[in-house]
This record gives sequence, structure tokens and C-alpha cells, in this order.
Amino acid sequence: EKPLVLEEEKKSQSLASLYAGQLIYHSMNRSITFGQSQQLASLARLTHPRHFDTRKYDEHTEIFVPGGLVLGLTLSASSRDLHEVLHEQIQNVNFVNNLHPSNVVSAITYVQKVDENLPGDLESLVVRTFGIKTIDIAQELDGISLPLELFEGPLKKPKDIELICKEKCPILSNKIVVAIDRLILRQARRKEIFLL
Repeated sequence: EKPLVLEEEKKSQSLASLYAGQLIYHSMNRSITFGQSQQLASLARLTHPRHFDTRKYDEHTEIFVPGGLVLGLTLSASSRDLHEVLHEQIQNVNFVNNLHPSNVVSAITYVQKVDENLPGDLESLVVRTFGIKTIDIAQELDGISLPLELFEGPLKKPKDIELICKEKCPILSNKIVVAIDRLILRQARRKEIFLL
């Protein structure tokens, strides 16, 4: 079955209905410049030379964006389609490939579970989000079958994610920068009927 891509008019709506098994190609992309990466890494007191030392490492191929920023870029790229998030808990994160400054990050999210049995207008989602670098996912993944084992079961180790991509979806090989399992509490889109 072809993955679901949210329609253009739904992308900016805050309460899109989500269901288990849904795959969302997020339309937003994010990047971070070398200067921004340096500034934020300095604020967080990250001192690894791979984040700063341009005399020793090439800025475009050998300098890496810190993991916390990669995580932030990916969550930001996926945020619009998962609105209105009230609480979020990151359950597991694996950094798969390195991200270099100015690389654009896109995201795809697979909804593993939806629990609507919460009080009020709330629902709980279990989702897996992948940050993908340097490709336009809406165009380059259109019509491509993505391996289900990336999205279901326990989060795989980086080498296993990369192996699955090389064997079953080469377009994603060396492109996934982060895999994130999250539990999200958000407002539900409900139309409850009140009977007298």
C-alpha cells in the first residue's frame, strides 16, 4: 500500500486525524548553518573538534552537526503535521548517519499506535520519526515502497537501519540521520454526539 501523504490543505490544519499504520511525509524542511551550529554547540558546551576545527576538518564534508541539533531539526520538521502536541516523551533515539552544516533535513513519521481512550479531548500517539538529509522526500520518495521493518517493532540499531536501506530502499542509504521513537499526548479531533 502506498504511504499516505497529507494533502496540501491539511498540512497547515492543527488537528489532522491520525490513525495507526499511517505514514506522513512532512512538508517542512530544516537546515542549520555552520555558524549557527557553532554558536549552539558553544552554548551547550560541546567541545568536540568535529564541531569546530575547520583547520583540521573540511567544513562541508568533515564537520558534523551535534546530535542534539540533529534531533531538534528533525522534530521541528515534523511538528506542523502532529499539532497540537501538549506533551512529548522521547522513548528512544538512534543517530544513524552524520549531518553536515547546511544539509537540509526532512522527516517522515509512522504512526504505530493511537489511543483515544483518554479523558477530555486528548489522544496518545506512539510514533517513529526519521530525519532524512539532502533529499526532497515528497518528490524523490513518491512511488517508492519503504520497508515496513523500519517502522515496526523495536527501534533498530544504526547499522541494521542502514543495512535495511541498502538492501530494500537504496535511495535512503546514507540519508537517514536520526530515528526517534516518541510518545505524544495531543488534542484529539473528535466529533462526539450528545444524546438526551
